[in-house]
Amino acid sequence: MSKLLAGLCCMLLLSAAYAAKDDSIEKPLVAQTLDGFNRESAQISASMQPGGRYEFLKPADKSRVEARMASMRTLLEAHAGSDTLNVGDKVKLANAQEEVNSILRHNDSNRLVCESRAPTGSHVPVTTCRSFGEIEEQRRTALHEVGDINNLSRTSVTPPGQGPGPVSH
Repeated sequence: MSKLLAGLCCMLLLSAAYAAKDDSIEKPLVAQTLDGFNRESAQISASMQPGGRYEFLKPADKSRVEARMASMRTLLEAHAGSDTLNVGDKVKLANAQEEVNSILRHNDSNRLVCESRAPTGSHVPVTTCRSFGEIEEQRRTALHEVGDINNLSRTSVTPPGQGPGPVSH
């Protein structure tokens, strides 16, 4: 009976973990017109700044997003006077838009990341969910603390030949 009760408790915990809300944006960039694109790209650019939704973008990903948005802007500006894009330009626009959305979706601070891991001393996995932003913030804090420790150890070690000298008794 206790095994059944333990199993039910685990199922309830797992269902609660999976029911946690993922507030990430599925498609941050969907504009098909130059005006719509300008609004959305301005929002995305602001969100890539510190404190923004996409603040944890790696420099290479940020460069890719900016390059793809520049190519999309060029395509839309070239067809600003007409209502339609030719098939080749539609494909280029869709591919660039999909790449931008994929990068942003993966780096969205609100994206929920769940992992199932058995705690030390147990074989029963526990599922925990955190936002991508929480994970990255903890990683940055840990790297900063390690850097502080390394700096402290470097400054507290006296180089050979520069110490107080031999002690006489």
